[in-house]
Amino acid sequence: MNCNKANEISIVSFLHSKGIEPVRTTKRELWYLSPIRTERTPSFKVDIPLNRWYDHGLGQGGKLVDLGIRLLGITVKEFLKNIQQSQFNSTIKSAPVHQNNNSIELLEIKVIENLSLLKYLIFRNISLPVARLYCQEIHYKVNTERFFGIGFTNDCNGFEIRNPYFKGCINSKGITSYIKKVNQFSLFEGFFDFLSALQIGLISDDESVIVLNSVNQIHFAIAIINEYSPTNIRVFFDNDLAGAKCLQSIKSHFSFAIDESIAYREYKDLNEMICKTN
Repeated sequence: MNCNKANEISIVSFLHSKGIEPVRTTKRELWYLSPIRTERTPSFKVDIPLNRWYDHGLGQGGKLVDLGIRLLGITVKEFLKNIQQSQFNSTIKSAPVHQNNNSIELLEIKVIENLSLLKYLIFRNISLPVARLYCQEIHYKVNTERFFGIGFTNDCNGFEIRNPYFKGCINSKGITSYIKKVNQFSLFEGFFDFLSALQIGLISDDESVIVLNSVNQIHFAIAIINEYSPTNIRVFFDNDLAGAKCLQSIKSHFSFAIDESIAYREYKDLNEMICKTN
């Protein structure tokens, strides 16, 4: 793999593989909260036809290799080796764009009862009582087409939406926090991992929980935890590079945080473990 070949790989696909999702879309551009610095307003742009990125806050941009070495903190040689050994063994078309609040119209919020969604919960090995505690059935429209999915609310009055064919967000992107016992926090990347932990009794109903909903929101989680100074933090992040970076960020602020991913180290994440072992 050389630089020219690596730069043919879709930047959108690469960011998606790291758990980094856009918060706003136009016909030819995706806008992100910058993955290479901390910000609250999305100013990191990917031009889809050109396959180029530009960070307006830094006034810098470039191709995939330029982004990869900055995001991962490695050399060009290391990045090319990383790409070669990953899922990007050949040129990849752009990952499906996750629709956002500019293109989705919320139609209805109701109790989960749709048969297809019930089957989806079975597929993800989540019981209906657990799902109904924290999720709802969301009906929405993209352009003129109607869809439905499992909805999980975040702290910005948005909904994380999941179904077998779609992963996205309605309204604003944000973390989800449940503040209960302030001396004990458990952290998750996505809400299906949170539901999985409840499903198998890894966490209790009375402890505080933060679900990132996107790894590039780790700084918001750190800010919330700082408000309460807990004595116990458990981290259930994915077993991949993005999860490792988030764990490192947490440990840099809270050295006593416990990495619980060792319990499912043979799997990508907690939900995959309960799907494949139960």
